[in-house]
Amino acid sequence: MRWDEVNARARGLATHLLGRDALAGLAGARDWADFAGRIAALGYPLEAAGGGALDPPGLDRAIARVAVARLDLLGRWLGPRREVLAVVLEEEERSTLRALLRGAAQGASAGARRRTLLPTPGLPPRTLERLARAATVPDLVQALIGCGHPAGRAWRAVLEEAPAPGLRTLEWALTRLFLERARRAAHPGGPVLRRYVRELVDEENASTLLLAAPDAAPDVIAREFLDGGARITREAFLRLRAERDRERCVESLRGLARGTPLGTALSATPVDLPTLTARAAAARVGWLRGVARHDPLGPAPVLAVLERIRAEARVLRGLAWGIALGAPRAVLDPLLAEAA
Repeated sequence: MRWDEVNARARGLATHLLGRDALAGLAGARDWADFAGRIAALGYPLEAAGGGALDPPGLDRAIARVAVARLDLLGRWLGPRREVLAVVLEEEERSTLRALLRGAAQGASAGARRRTLLPTPGLPPRTLERLARAATVPDLVQALIGCGHPAGRAWRAVLEEAPAPGLRTLEWALTRLFLERARRAAHPGGPVLRRYVRELVDEENASTLLLAAPDAAPDVIAREFLDGGARITREAFLRLRAERDRERCVESLRGLARGTPLGTALSATPVDLPTLTARAAAARVGWLRGVARHDPLGPAPVLAVLERIRAEARVLRGLAWGIALGAPRAVLDPLLAEAA
C-alpha cells in the first residue's frame, strides 16, 4: 500500500495548521476581543463561523467545522486507503454519537442537540436531524438501527442485558465498537498502523483505570477491559483495577508503558485525564514523526497530520472558552501540552 502521494498532500495541509508559538500567542490574549483579533490575524478560516459577530459559541462551532472539513478532505485524498485509517477519521463520528447519547439521556431539546452536532460521512445532516429528535436513549438506539448504523446494534445489546444501564456503560460499548472496527481496518495497513491502534487501546484502558469507580460489580469490570493493546494486558488491567492507591496505580502504568507514547504522557505530573489525553496525543505525533524520518513513504506522515488537525481543534476550543470565561494563564497553559 503506497502513501507517498497522500503524504505529500497531507504535509501541504499541515502548513495551514497553527503551531505551538501561534497557539501560545493566543493563550496570552488579554480578553475575548484581543483573542478574536489575534486568531483573525493568524489567517484562521473564520468564514466557517458563518459571518456576523464572532462570539464564543460561534467560534467553537467554526473550529469544529474546520477540523471536520480538513479530515473529510484528507479522507477523499486517501481514496481506497481510507478504510485502513478509520481509527482516526471516525473519531469525530464517535464524538457526535456520544453527544447524541448524552443529549437523549439528559432530555435536551432537539434544537439544543442539533447546535452541538457536526455532520460526518457516516452521519450526514438529514440523519442527524432524525437522531436529534429521539426523546430517550432507547428511541435513539432504534433510530440508529433504522439508519443502519452499527452503534445502534451495539447499544441495543447493552439495553437487552440491562434495561437501564449507566451512561458510562453505554459509552464504553461505543468505545469498544469503534476500537474493534479500527483494529480490523488497520490490520492490512502494516505494522505502523497496527501499533498506532494498539497505542490507542492502551490509552483507553489507562483512562478507564484512572476514571473507574473502585467498587464496581465484577461483571462491569470484566466489560471495561479492551483487548488489543500493546502493553496493558487483561491480567495487568484486572490487577490495577483492584488497586485502591491511585499513585501506585499510576506508577505501575508508567512501568508498563515505558518507552511508548503513553509512557511519555504518564511521565509528567500531575496525571489527570484531560492532561493525559493531550500529552498522549502530542507524544504520538512525536513518535510518528520519528517513524516518518525512517519510512517517509509509509502511513506515519499522514497519521501525524490527522492527529495534529484534531489536536489544533481541541486546543483552540479550550483556549477560546478559557479566554471568554476569564481563565488565568495558569489554567490555559496546560492546554498547550498537545500543541505540535
